[in-house]
Amino acid sequence: MIDEIKSKILDKATRWLKAKKASDLLLLVIVLTSAGMFSTSSISEARVTGNPPIVEDENIQKAYFTYYNGYNIGLVGDKNDVESILEKIRKEFEDKFDMETVLEYDMEFEEIYADKKFLSSIDSIEDIIRSNIEAKVKAAIIEVDGQRIALLKDEETAQSVLDSLKQPYMDKAEESGVELLDIGFEEDVAIKDVHVDYSELEDASKVLEKLMEGDIEKQVYIVEEGDNVWTIARKHNITVRQILEANAPMEESDILQIGQELNLNVPEYPLNVLTVEKVKYTKTIPFETETKKTDSLYTNQTKVSQEGENGEKEIVDKVYRRNGVEAGRENLSETIIKEPVKKIVLQGTKQPVKVSSSSRGSSSRSGSGTMSWPTRGTLSSRFGRRWGRMHNGIDIAASKGTPVYAADSGTVTYSAYNSGGYGNLIKISHGNGVVTYYAHLSSRSVSKGQKVGKGQLIGYMGSTGRSTGSHLHFEVRINGSPRNPLNYLK
Repeated sequence: MIDEIKSKILDKATRWLKAKKASDLLLLVIVLTSAGMFSTSSISEARVTGNPPIVEDENIQKAYFTYYNGYNIGLVGDKNDVESILEKIRKEFEDKFDMETVLEYDMEFEEIYADKKFLSSIDSIEDIIRSNIEAKVKAAIIEVDGQRIALLKDEETAQSVLDSLKQPYMDKAEESGVELLDIGFEEDVAIKDVHVDYSELEDASKVLEKLMEGDIEKQVYIVEEGDNVWTIARKHNITVRQILEANAPMEESDILQIGQELNLNVPEYPLNVLTVEKVKYTKTIPFETETKKTDSLYTNQTKVSQEGENGEKEIVDKVYRRNGVEAGRENLSETIIKEPVKKIVLQGTKQPVKVSSSSRGSSSRSGSGTMSWPTRGTLSSRFGRRWGRMHNGIDIAASKGTPVYAADSGTVTYSAYNSGGYGNLIKISHGNGVVTYYAHLSSRSVSKGQKVGKGQLIGYMGSTGRSTGSHLHFEVRINGSPRNPLNYLK
């Protein structure tokens, strides 16, 4: 009868053991021992889980299988010991990196009852954890349009880098007395927290240097009608100086030719700084010239009865810049500080006394037969074929506003804006079919029908019409046919 009971208990225990994981069982079956089925020596080899033993034993205690990232690394009597190990390791990494640190792991505990002698050494548990632990630091990334461009120590460092990109533009505005209305980035910028390996962190100074330098893209630009170095610089968001350096020994005063090739070094930046400024400045208001008829002077004589004075006005503009280069502006207001004073020129109407044909000369002649240089400057283009077509005159380059004079005495037959490419144009007839052209003027000081003397001021140099820089286009035509002006200038 006793053997039958033992058999039933053993069978029931066997089925129960088979239902458990082998790694979860300690070979200590108190129930079976109490039934006399195992000797004392076999008790220490038994495993059980779940409920406490039926028979009290001071060596049997609650214990925990410890699973680290899915692997059983030992049996501990107190799971707080493992938590203490993890916290100690985390603080060591935090002290080493001087940054907030997290440990990446998956730790699970399974409660059982086991003999004390099966407990693992806490030191061995710590050694296993140390040899397999992964420590991550809390850092910050800078994202530009959703793309990571920098990985830095923390959000404060990342923000400092972004602020440092803006600082030069803020300093420049303050130094120049400009009111900075707004500053920001052209791109969508975000700072986000991440956990990464310490070795992945970037140095803030190197990140800033990389963002400020950008990459240089070499381009070749073909000069178009209406281009000058200023418009080309604005179009490509670079400075005039950068254009000149890339095309040395080119100078700012050089006249660009349509079809001419220019080398451009255009910087490409991961982040582009946009600023909006409110600027105040004064601008000269050029005086106008009024011509009045008088019979107190001969027809070939003029006299200034009132000198002109330029006026002045204060202008307030809103200026938009990209990386410090002007990208556009909006006028806010204009206030006249000083009104200009009109220049008054008296033009004679009295006919000169004619002398007999036997005389050596005539005071009423239209021209002297020789011409003086109409302005000062550099001869930048000669008469003849240029860029595949005929150049009907010469070009004299100088700064805008340089005075232009009549090459010889005569009558103004045209003084208007010419849409055919000449811009502001003056034509003077000198008699005998001789006509001179003065083109691309910034302003004209004579009117059609007016008689002018040799060397008389007729206008100011500019770059109107089909022009690539400030210069005077001067032509000499005889009976409508272009002639080389250099053959007539003395």
